[in-house]
This record gives sequence, structure tokens and C-alpha cells, in this order.
Amino acid sequence: MPHNPLAWIAEFQMCYSLTLVEGLTASELLDRLGCPPGRRRRSAGPEDVKEFSRESAAAGQEHGVVQAGVSAGWAWALEPRTLLANDGDRLAAASHGTRLISCCYNGNALGYVQHWVDSELITFFDDDAPELRHEEDGSDPDRLVDHMRRVGFRDEPADDLAGDDMGDEELPQFASLALLHAYTGVSFDAQEADDCLLGELSPR
Repeated sequence: MPHNPLAWIAEFQMCYSLTLVEGLTASELLDRLGCPPGRRRRSAGPEDVKEFSRESAAAGQEHGVVQAGVSAGWAWALEPRTLLANDGDRLAAASHGTRLISCCYNGNALGYVQHWVDSELITFFDDDAPELRHEEDGSDPDRLVDHMRRVGFRDEPADDLAGDDMGDEELPQFASLALLHAYTGVSFDAQEADDCLLGELSPR
């Protein structure tokens, strides 16, 4: 598998979503995902992220904390621990007039990749069964296939690959992150993720 500069997300986060949108600022992406302007803060490090998370939790309702920034001309939004941003309505709004690619992992071996263009779902697949993408919603299931193959996704069912020794970075959640990097060029590390614009999400 090619070098994956986003692999650290799957290494350090048990549950997360990552959304990349071309041509937006971090603030614009938070707007489109539905983070209220009054619940945002500029973070200068991990302690700021923890404090913001504690404040959000103290409100006593389900919430998600989103860390946002920009890399390679794409806005990124990382949501650790919750998956509220990985909602079709939110992603449709975020992709209006542009391109979006996202992945999520729920910490229990379920992960998905979505590709949207101008509020239209183009490709959707379970990262553990990408060969079944034609059975999912999406107007062009093969739009990402060249990038998918480059990062190790295969068209054969996993049961047909007996004998392959799979290291951590070959697990589906790592391949999904590698796909997002391969498609966009986006790269940021844990320190950059903490030096970010923070926003709060609530269920719709």
C-alpha cells in the first residue's frame, strides 16, 4: 500500500468520521455540516480540544466535536468518537457546488466511504466489501475505482483471499483513509488536527 499520511487517525481513534470538501474554508465546512457559529473555538493544542469537549458534554445532550482545517485546497473535518457528520443530509449540503469524499469507522468493524458531487451521491461502499458497491446507492459506483485499487481495495470478496496476511495498515479503515489521501492529496498530522477550528454538532 502507498504511504498513508492519514493512518494515524485509525491508529489513535476507535470511532471517527473524516470529511474532505474541495475549495472551502474550515469555517465554511463547519457551516455546511451544521455547527452553530456560537459553538466554535480556535484551538491551539490538545488541551483546548479536551476543554471544548468537556464543555460540550456538560450540556447534557448527545453531541459531537469536529476539528476542522484546510490542506491541499480541501477543507477537512475530523469528528472523533461520534459519527454525526456522517449523515446524508449533512454531506449533501456540504458538497453543494463542489466535491466531497468522506469515510467513517464505528469502532466495531463497520466503515463506509462516500463520494458526493454537488449534492449528488456518486459512490457509496462498505470498506469491508467494496466489491458490493454496485448494490449500494450512488450514480457511479466505479468513479473511484482506479484510486481504490491503488490503495489496496479489491473486487474479490474477502473470503476469496484466504492465505493473505493482513497487517494493520491493510485493514479496511486504513485503506479508506489512504483512499481519501490518494483522491485529494490532503495530509495532516495529529498536531495539526489539534491546531484547528473546533465546532460542535448536535443530532438533527
